[in-house]
Amino acid sequence: MFEEDHNEMVVVKDIELYSLCEHHILPFFGKAHVAYIPSGKIVGLSKIPRIVDVYSRRLQVQERLTTEVLECIERTLNPLGVAVVIEAAHMCMMMRGVQKQNSVTTTSAFRGEFKNVETRHEFLTLIKSNLR
Repeated sequence: MFEEDHNEMVVVKDIELYSLCEHHILPFFGKAHVAYIPSGKIVGLSKIPRIVDVYSRRLQVQERLTTEVLECIERTLNPLGVAVVIEAAHMCMMMRGVQKQNSVTTTSAFRGEFKNVETRHEFLTLIKSNLR
């Protein structure tokens, strides 16, 4: 971790994730998009995907995964705000029951400055863009 005096938004998007549904012991997979607004501490960019990996590499539900990633960043960096959006396909929906092959589940969590409509909108616009 580094001490800095910045207030810009840091966004790491399209982080691949693979997990196992704790209800059905079947995979779910997709992408996580994570942002935070530093309040003095920043972290190396590679640490954000590692946080996603740590929490997704266990029996999990997408809703909890979203919150755990957010809370880890919040605890560690104490930022002005944190946002996490996860989009995932669930094999339990594709293989069992309703058999919906193209459905995607989206979960989101926002804290701090991301409760502000303008800040949240900026984040959501950035994760939708195709800029690489």
